[in-house]
Order: sequence, then C-alpha cells, then structure tokens
Amino acid sequence: MTRPALDIAAVLATVGGDLVAGDGTPAGGFSRLCSPAALCSGGAGPDAIVILARQAELAAYTAASAAAIQPLPGVMIIGPDIAVTALPQGVNAVRVVDARLALARISKVLDRRQPPAHGVHDSAQISPSARVDPASSVGAGTVVAEDAEVAKGTVIGPNSYLGRGSSLGADCLVHANVTIYDGVSIGARVIIHSGAVIGADGFGYAASQAGAVKIWHAGGVIIGDDVEIGANTAIDRGTIDDTVVGARTKIDNLCQIGHNVTLGSDCLVAGTAAIGGSVSIGRGVIIGGNVAIADHVKIGDGARVAGRSGITKDIPAGETWAGFPARTYRSYVRSLYLSDRLEQIWEHVRKRSKGDAE
Repeated sequence: MTRPALDIAAVLATVGGDLVAGDGTPAGGFSRLCSPAALCSGGAGPDAIVILARQAELAAYTAASAAAIQPLPGVMIIGPDIAVTALPQGVNAVRVVDARLALARISKVLDRRQPPAHGVHDSAQISPSARVDPASSVGAGTVVAEDAEVAKGTVIGPNSYLGRGSSLGADCLVHANVTIYDGVSIGARVIIHSGAVIGADGFGYAASQAGAVKIWHAGGVIIGDDVEIGANTAIDRGTIDDTVVGARTKIDNLCQIGHNVTLGSDCLVAGTAAIGGSVSIGRGVIIGGNVAIADHVKIGDGARVAGRSGITKDIPAGETWAGFPARTYRSYVRSLYLSDRLEQIWEHVRKRSKGDAE
C-alpha cells in the first residue's frame, strides 16, 4: 500500500511548528512515524518522523548512545522543553508547542488505512425505503433497515446493522459488527468501533408481585458530530426522552451509558466506565477508567473524576473527585494520609490512655 510522503513544508504546516535545526532535506521523503522506543533500537531512517514529547524520551535516546544509533530519522518533532543542542547533529528538528497535538495531526495525514470503494456490497441488504448516498460504502452482510439513511462519505463495515428510521451523517466510519437500533440519530464524522451497540433498551423495570415488569423504552439516542465510540460500548435508548451524547465527546471501549443520560460536548470517558440512568453530565468532563456513576447524579462542566471512583452525589462544576464513595480530591488524599497513619495514631492513643490510668 502506497504511503503518503511529506516534504518539510508539509510537516511544518501539519503540526504548526518551526524548523529549528537542519535544512529540511530530503525534499519529499517523510512517510512514516517512528516511536521513541523504535528510535532507540535503530528503527528510524530518513523517511521516518519521530516525536519526542518529554525530556525523558530524549534521555533514553541519549543513554542508548545516540551517536551509535543509525540511521537517524528524517525529522524530529520536539516539545517546548527539549533543547536543540541535545539532538544529534544534522537532524531536522521541528519545535511545537504541544507534541501530543502534533502526533494527532501528523498521524491522521500518515494513516495508511484506506477506506473501501464507494458502493454497496452484493451481500448487503438495503431496504427499498432506505436512503443510501451513492458516495458511501456498505460492507458485506450489513443490513440497512426501512427508512434508514446513510449520508455521503460514510463507511459501514461488514455485518453491521442500521435500524429502522436511524440515520448516519456524512463521513462517519462504522466498523464491522456494530448494531445501531431503530430511531438512532448519529451526526457527521462519528467513529463507532466494532461490537458497539447503540440504542438497546435501558435497564428499567417496575416491581410487582409477579416479579420485575419491563418498562418499554420509547426514546431514542442522539449522537453529536465528531463523537468516537469505543469497541463493545453500549449506549442505551431513553425511556421517554432521548439519550444524548454531545459533539466531540470521546468514549473508550467497554463503557456503559445508561438510558436518559445527557453527556455534554467535549467529554472524555475512559474504558469500563459505567454511567447510570438519567445522569446529567456537563461540557468538558473527564471520567477516568472503571468509574461507576449512580442514577440521577449531576456532574457540572469541566469536572474530573479519578479512575475507579464511585459517584453517588452531584459534583459541582470544575471540581476533581476521587474514591468510593467519591469526595473532593483534597478530602480523598487526606483520608488516605490518615488511614496510613492509623497504627501510629492508635499507638499514641494507647500510650496516653495507659499513662492517664497510672
């Protein structure tokens, strides 16, 4: 597969950096990324771009005897704290403000994976009432049900399902084996990874003498633009109103988003997080891995939740909480400090009690 090749001008334009060392040659041969670890083991070359975000990565390279490691990469993209004088002589060095952002931008340009050709695979099943743009792609074994819509540039992988009346916006990427139930609305440029299920019924039941009675979920799911949904993640439909995921929010693998949840824009939800029903989450919230959030909790804009926390109360905007049950980070750290000193505190109390008794 042919790789895109960038000259130094294209690299600078892509990452928004400045050439601070080297003369930019060769003129058009930078076609792959090389990790700092591979650089230290000699895996670079004149066609490679290496990103050094931290001083520790440069130190590892130096410790591996940089002078003896050949060949050198074509370009080193360096963070603001890395000294040019510490780099190997003759290498092209591009200074950026944010090395991780530079990685995000250059990795997109150098992505070698090619989308399938436009069109519907012979084994796909498309309902006569569905609207599938000719400039989209529907993979083998995929079903597009009645009144569903697939917009221009969208790719649906093999063995996926798009339910009745559901819609996929422009330039989405739906990987293999994704299930999108009826009545789900998905915006533009959304990425959904394999095994995800969007729009299943929520976990809702009423108690009766005969046991649990199912509550039928009439709501749908609305996914905003530029959202990414990880592998094997489930987003349940609303009971009456819709479950909503805001624009540019990123959800990791194996997450559970319960019915009636409102998840704001620009949020990050790490793997195995479980968000209970009717939770309201503001904009720009960061939720760590394996976090559990109880039903009906409200989390304000810009809040952060540490991994493995259990949220049972509302979290005000901008605060950081941790622990189980979760509390402010300051309170959580103080409780850890005190619990680690329990033996010492008890010994002190015991001695004082013994002294008073005498």
